[in-house]
Amino acid sequence: MKIIDLIIALAYFSIPVQIVFGLCKFPRLTRRATTKVVVLLVLFALFIFLCGTGHLLRCIDMADTTLFRAVNILTAVISITTAIYLMPFVPNLMEMTDKLYLEATTSKEIIAKMYPPQIRERLLNRERSRMDGTGSAAMVDGSSTREVEMNIKEPIRHRIQEFIRRRSGKEDKLGVVHPNQNDPENDLFDSDPIADDFNDTSIMFADISSFTLWSSQHSPIEVFTLLESLFCEFDRIADEMGVYKLSTVGDCYIASAGVPYPRDDHAIVLTQFAECCRQRANDLFVRLSPKLDTDGLGIRIGIHSGPVTAGVLRGDKTRFDFFGDTINTAQRIESTGKPNSVHLSSETAQLIELAGKGDWLLPRKNAVEAKGKGELKTFWLRKAGEVGTSEEDPSLSMV
Repeated sequence: MKIIDLIIALAYFSIPVQIVFGLCKFPRLTRRATTKVVVLLVLFALFIFLCGTGHLLRCIDMADTTLFRAVNILTAVISITTAIYLMPFVPNLMEMTDKLYLEATTSKEIIAKMYPPQIRERLLNRERSRMDGTGSAAMVDGSSTREVEMNIKEPIRHRIQEFIRRRSGKEDKLGVVHPNQNDPENDLFDSDPIADDFNDTSIMFADISSFTLWSSQHSPIEVFTLLESLFCEFDRIADEMGVYKLSTVGDCYIASAGVPYPRDDHAIVLTQFAECCRQRANDLFVRLSPKLDTDGLGIRIGIHSGPVTAGVLRGDKTRFDFFGDTINTAQRIESTGKPNSVHLSSETAQLIELAGKGDWLLPRKNAVEAKGKGELKTFWLRKAGEVGTSEEDPSLSMV
């Protein structure tokens, strides 16, 4: 029995030791915790410690002493005090748990939509390190910055460095953080940027033709009803086809394939995505016409394939973004297109032909003038039921 009491006493003693160790190891969390929570932890640790003391006294044959009885009385007092102290917490415990779960789930969903998974995990790991006070900015999953640089040929998911810095500054009355510019130790970032080159990508720009005129004649509620309805349709298609949505700028929807998830069929997938978006947009305009008068609207889409530089652009509104001539050319291909059509660059068309889908293409008669590039030969994506060899062919028809 003495051995059992000793084991139980040691088990009891380990709990308050862990509580004290945790409070000391994570001072940031301790400071953020409310006074009531800290007091509750101290009472609980004291209660467990007294229970362990009682077993230890029994182990050394002091169960009939005044000290043992005093320990039992003190244990009972602490137990009653803890129970009374807990009473205000109990009614709100489930509500607080549900609220915390809802906030965590909502935050995770928002972050998931902003960043690709490999970047999102590194951001979260970096923030966890910052919150627990370790500040391990130099290592990423056991790899130092130097090791990451040495493995430049590895896929981006193995090379991304975590980077969220610990900004100094203070909030004004509106809650805006103003960094301390005079402190030389507080640089804007404490790690290298997250960026990489993607050589095989396709970029799509899509916007609504005649949108400027239409929006000037409709209320803000109607304008946002149209944009939300259209972009939500595009988002659903993107999720189904594995296309990455970069962003929306006004009435322009920007998407990609091959970045940030490399894939060989990027041109085929993005072309199929564009055609699905075109059809879905036309259906939506018809459906919303009685309410929003969208008969005169159409979707204009342009796609170009080529290399881009992609990464996390840090700042007050950190975001994942693409850069390069491919982006500019894709935007030019879109702007020189026509409503209810998918306009393709010759680079994208070549990849489609190499994939054995040359019958998808319809050469454009007139070349496109692009700044810094001169004239560009482009193609239309053939619609369902469309025949002929050029856009001027009288046999063209659409079903």
